[in-house]
Amino acid sequence: MGSGCATCKNLYEKIKRLASEGKINATVEYSSDINDLINEGIMGSPAILIDGKVVKVGNPSEEELNKILGIK
Repeated sequence: MGSGCATCKNLYEKIKRLASEGKINATVEYSSDINDLINEGIMGSPAILIDGKVVKVGNPSEEELNKILGIK
């Protein structure tokens, strides 16, 4: 989820690329709807949710993103 800014869109594209390369098995979705952010209690962006749970708010480093997504 994100506000629609370049940082949010870039993170989405990174995660989508990882899925297309087979590095993660995931359905990747993006929402810039402020109501979605509010409903999840997210006060910043971008945010990564896995199985409906917020796992990261803010732009992670490559290393942190890999850890979040379970990439070794």
